[in-house]
Amino acid sequence: MNYRVLVADEAISDIFGLVQYIHTELCNPDAAEKLYHNLNREVKNMGDFPLKFADSGIKYRGYLIHKKVYEFYLIFYIINSEKQEVYVLRIIKDLMNWRKILNGTKVYYFSSYNQ
Repeated sequence: MNYRVLVADEAISDIFGLVQYIHTELCNPDAAEKLYHNLNREVKNMGDFPLKFADSGIKYRGYLIHKKVYEFYLIFYIINSEKQEVYVLRIIKDLMNWRKILNGTKVYYFSSYNQ
């Protein structure tokens, strides 16, 4: 499978928030840069085997939200098989209350999405 990968504004914000925290609060710019590149790589590869990862048990607009674990981070996404697209919704730290976060978000925005 080679699905197109689209990333929600919220997921982009998540990545920048994580990287900024590591860079400024933990004073570790090298680790921040490494995390940035690794998360971007993981997101770009989401379209290769999107059905490989378990669902979270939560739905968004009728689609099951899937969960991919990467190190200490969780990448949440939905799959539109008809359009062959993967929509990355959130990328959060594994210790966060991800169920509350996912259930609390009613709309995700894809400002860089070009039809």
